[in-house]
This record gives sequence, structure tokens and C-alpha cells, in this order.
Amino acid sequence: MIITLARKCGCDGDIIGQAIADKYNMVFLNRENIAAKAKECGCYDEYEEFYGETPVNSLLYSIVMETEENNVLYDTPARALAFIDRADRAGNGAGYVIQGRCGNYAFKGRDDVVSVFLTADESECIDTIAKKHGVSARKAKAIVHETNDRRKTYHKYYTGQEWGQADNYDLCLNVSRLGVDGVLEMIESFIQNRK
Repeated sequence: MIITLARKCGCDGDIIGQAIADKYNMVFLNRENIAAKAKECGCYDEYEEFYGETPVNSLLYSIVMETEENNVLYDTPARALAFIDRADRAGNGAGYVIQGRCGNYAFKGRDDVVSVFLTADESECIDTIAKKHGVSARKAKAIVHETNDRRKTYHKYYTGQEWGQADNYDLCLNVSRLGVDGVLEMIESFIQNRK
């Protein structure tokens, strides 16, 4: 099983992702783990911008979107993450939780995938980031906005999809309303009812 976890900044995605992975004896893959594993398998250099969530140059983005090359871009998530499936089959085969990296798009159409998008009230996201990084609320607000803008642009660039749009995920959950435990219960219930 693969669980993809997209999230707005400040939604406790790391805590939720790790908890899901622990529950199902899976590997939790965030940006750092994915980049490290890509370097180990020798595929990092080919997709460096993808792994690093490098901000997209808006001029380049406009040019690419007006050409047929966007099909090549849209293939990038699946190709850049293919090594994870190979590593999982070679390891314990229990599956993995993948955070970000257009996982919902890269693994779309597969029966063994659950795609989740996490959101939360902006004020709670700002508070979470302020505490996590030891910064002021003003700085945390800037981090939240900049990070969400970067993720939205990155996702659109590599998939053509609107980041966070419910049609692109199996579950869209509000951490502010459900709490971390409630989100975990909803994901577990969804998985059990799929079988």
C-alpha cells in the first residue's frame, strides 16, 4: 500500500505521516528521505529540481505550458519516484507513506494507493510554524504563505492539477476540525473500508 500525503504548511504533516507509517509498519518518506534515497540509487541528478522542490521560474513555466513539452513535465513525478517502488519491493514490501512530491499524481490510478490532502485554519498553521521554528507570528505567517505558494506552483508545474483540489485526492481532511488523532482515525477508517 502507498499513502500519499499532501499538506498545507503547518498542518502537522510530519507527525501525521510518521504516525500512519508506524501504524502500518511502513516507511515514511519526506523531502529529505526521498532526496537521500534518490542520491543513493543514482537518480538524483536527473531530477534534482523535482526532488528539491526548487521554485519554478515563472517565465520558463509560461513558455513550457505553451508547448507540447508539458507532457514531459507531467511524466516527471512518476519517473522520479519509480525507484521508491523498486526499493520497497526489494525491502519489506510493506509499502510507504510519501509526503509531497506530487505523490497523488505520480501514483494515480493504482488500486494500492490512498491519497490524502491535509488543510487547517491559517491561524493554527501560523501558530504551529511559530512554535516549530521559534519565530514570531509575523515571520511564521510569511513562511506559511511562501511555502504554500511554492507547493501550489510546484504541483501545477509537474502535474497540471490544482494543488489541494478535492477531485485530485481520496480524502481531504481539516486538521483544525479533526485534530491529529481524528485525522489518523479517518485515514484508518478509509483504509479499512476500501478492502
